[in-house]
Amino acid sequence: MFTRNSIKSGKIQRRIMFITLSSILGMCVVIAAASYFFFNRYMQSSLISSTETNLKMLGDSINENIQDVYRMARFCQGSADIAEYIKASPDPGTLLSVSTYDRLYEEYQNNASNGYMPRVVIATDDNYLQACHASYSTSVNLSDKIPKLPYFSSMLSADDYEFSQGMIDDPFLRGKTGKKVIPLIRPISYRFRSNRGGYLFMEISADMITSKLSAYYREAGSELYLGMADHLYRFDDNTLSEIHPRYRILKDMSDVSVSGSKVYRIDTADGERTVIAYPLLMNGCYLAQTVSAQESDRQVVLFRIILVAILIGILAIGLVMVKMMNDLIHKPLSKIRTKIGRISEGDFSRDASIEADHEIGEIGKGINDLAENISGLLDSRLENEKQKRDLEYKMLQSQINPHFLYNTLNSIKMMSQAQGANGITEMTTSLATLLRSISKGTSLLVPISEELSLVKNYFTIQNLRYGGMIRLNITVDDEMIMNAQILKFTLQPIVENAIFHGLEPKGGTGNIDLHAYYVPGDNAAKNICINVRDDGVGIPKDQCLTLLNDHDGENRSEFFKEIGISNVHKRLQYEFGMQYGLLIESEEGEYTNIRVTIPERRDDV
Repeated sequence: MFTRNSIKSGKIQRRIMFITLSSILGMCVVIAAASYFFFNRYMQSSLISSTETNLKMLGDSINENIQDVYRMARFCQGSADIAEYIKASPDPGTLLSVSTYDRLYEEYQNNASNGYMPRVVIATDDNYLQACHASYSTSVNLSDKIPKLPYFSSMLSADDYEFSQGMIDDPFLRGKTGKKVIPLIRPISYRFRSNRGGYLFMEISADMITSKLSAYYREAGSELYLGMADHLYRFDDNTLSEIHPRYRILKDMSDVSVSGSKVYRIDTADGERTVIAYPLLMNGCYLAQTVSAQESDRQVVLFRIILVAILIGILAIGLVMVKMMNDLIHKPLSKIRTKIGRISEGDFSRDASIEADHEIGEIGKGINDLAENISGLLDSRLENEKQKRDLEYKMLQSQINPHFLYNTLNSIKMMSQAQGANGITEMTTSLATLLRSISKGTSLLVPISEELSLVKNYFTIQNLRYGGMIRLNITVDDEMIMNAQILKFTLQPIVENAIFHGLEPKGGTGNIDLHAYYVPGDNAAKNICINVRDDGVGIPKDQCLTLLNDHDGENRSEFFKEIGISNVHKRLQYEFGMQYGLLIESEEGEYTNIRVTIPERRDDV
């Protein structure tokens, strides 16, 4: 049978599962996003670093050949033999021309990169010396043709090596194409003078670069370029082809470079690309390579596969956790819910299945303890109600006989007055008044003034019995106390107990002091305390502890057999609460004090 509580519990279970799965899914999304972000960043950095390292190795290899070219150029510019030749400008075939040529050719042959220098020319305005490959030999008067080249003057007057001309066809190979060279022109000064006397013309073969590029491995989708001043060449099919691309630099990323390269994010007609530019030793020249988009995409796909596998694993773990939470939390809670339902139906028996060695099991144990306590409280309440009904019945029963005795005592009173027996008259008057109070109404609560009047009448009877040897002193601190409500026959049994158990063993003499006063209560309310103190023989301490719990009637009064000290205490607690009742203090041979504590209650409230 399903109840509203079980439906709510099901909602809680679904909420827990929803929150758990949502948290796991949210965690997966966060992990995926963070992982993708950092992976993509690392991958780009790694690809840039790898490409930059490879490009640097390629550039360093080309720079080694360029160093050889520069070494040859510096020899031509600084050789004393060549300077002497420039100064003399001898005709071909002379001894100076031959010896200078031999020295030039010797240096040319000894240069490790002479294969990439097809032509080296030392020229004056009238004569020239040429060291070249056989296929580059020409009969053209180079001292006449070279100055007529369109780029001669600008390159000759440049402060350093100038390569702005880019790669051109060899101007002195007639009828032959495809031989791309890079021209280099530098001045040669007279010896011991700074005046230019001649010049160096050198051709650098494009093979010096293309041979290195051909042996260079690059990822599919990566493009390789050579930049020379305003010229840009793309390397495809082992050939450098000049191109005129349009691109826009989006971002300078050179801060990620580890070798001094330039790194840019550019926007081209084919989309965005990351390009790395590594400078060569040739002024204004550089190698450039784009980071492979295909390799980047391949790694992204691989990462996505791995990430999806990880996320599936996390979800699987999450489902296992949900199952475990269901076993560890929902099932025990379901048993506890069932137990609570049985408790609501009145079954307070202990259920061991809801107890376990964990927090929920502790809750189950607490519920079992609570059920047993409730059962005990119900039994105790039933017993208390039964005792209360018995006491009320006995009180009503005790009111029957005094009503009939009252009329008889009035007759005795009139007879004693007629015969002049004043003591009998006083006793019968007090007894009649006492019995009238007993038979008067059925209300359990009476004003304290009425209860004190009953005590006075009762004391008058007992005082005549003991020949006036006992005294009763009543002190009330506040007149308002007299109107407060108290249970009927609360003080009389206490006074009777003081006479018979305190003063009589002492010899029937002594004092009883009754003192009523206010004391602070809960929540700014006031309580009333009434002390009944006698200077009799006292009570042993062990009896003080058990007197209020007497169940056998040992402390019942002689006059009212059914109303004893313990019954007074119980009646007060039944009526006003467990914090009220009697408190006994005694010192053997000195005194006994019974304190009555009740709340201030009035019949007009």
